Amino acid sequence: MLNRLLLLILSGALLMQCAPADSTPQALCMVIPKNAERNIASRAELRACQAEWVNTAQTPVYFRLAASQRERWREYIGEELWAEYARRTSARVLETGQVFLQLEYRDYVRLRAALRHSDIRAGLSGAEERVLQLLEHRTREMLRPGMSDFEKVVALHDALVQQSRYNAGAGGNIEDLLTKGCGSCEAYSSTLCIMLDIAGVPSRLVTGTADGPHAWNLVQVDGEWYHVDATWDDPVVGDGSRQILQHSYCFSNDEEMSRTHRWERSDYPSCDSRTAFYYRRSGLYFTRPDAYWKAALAAYARGEGCFEGYLTTYGSARQFQKVLEVTPSDDAPSQIRWTGPETESGTVMMSFGSN
Repeated sequence: MLNRLLLLILSGALLMQCAPADSTPQALCMVIPKNAERNIASRAELRACQAEWVNTAQTPVYFRLAASQRERWREYIGEELWAEYARRTSARVLETGQVFLQLEYRDYVRLRAALRHSDIRAGLSGAEERVLQLLEHRTREMLRPGMSDFEKVVALHDALVQQSRYNAGAGGNIEDLLTKGCGSCEAYSSTLCIMLDIAGVPSRLVTGTADGPHAWNLVQVDGEWYHVDATWDDPVVGDGSRQILQHSYCFSNDEEMSRTHRWERSDYPSCDSRTAFYYRRSGLYFTRPDAYWKAALAAYARGEGCFEGYLTTYGSARQFQKVLEVTPSDDAPSQIRWTGPETESGTVMMSFGSN
């Protein structure tokens, strides 16, 4: 009888401890494995732990929020904070600050983890292993011995753009992008992330907005981080039968990227450098329209069908048209098409025709 009474008392104490701090269904009683918790006192600490959990595709994850952070528990378990890694999250939170978080990882997380850990790779399904082998094969096809990290990023960016067509309805399936050649921004950024891993270039996937929910990449070259958005560098021309490869969003810094993209900056490394900006590094950065035009004519003389460059003094479409009118050339093509940025500076794309 005494043992039964003690059991009832202990059960009552446990129920009091597990009483929800919030009336929402997420605050449920649970048991977290001993020594599995991490004490999280800031969003930055959570991000540091995320990197470790994602590296091994670990799910579920357990942590305890510091007392100062407990009122913000919705922020710490919300899908928005985990969107870089997971499609969906499911959480239980106790008034003690203990958190149990179940993650439905995005495909690229598991594949990247498999590249790093042989035991995870051994557990891949047959379909997952085929996709990973295809990614490895495609990546190695694009690389040459002795390439710098800058050259690797450009080669993989260009191959992805040239071999793919953007289709929001196609979703984020990596296999579809590789085999059918179409996919959403998630498919582009996820594929590039894994390819960069295979190439040995540090990278991350970024989630934010750009005319709607969007995903792109961060890459690290020579110790500096840069934005790379292969989706926005993949414009379909006309009826979709032709594409023009461009590099407007290849090695952009935060300032350049923030013109068109929005993201939670505190969750990602700062991108302050301009050193590796594609147009600067490739000799396609111009401060005068006449210098751009001279370089474009040289490209035409070499037999190239189009030319791209970054022009700091573009001004407007009308101003640029005046430059072309006052700097004629006997060697100029009879037909020119060009598109410029909506801002006073940016990428100018020019294509040539013979009649």
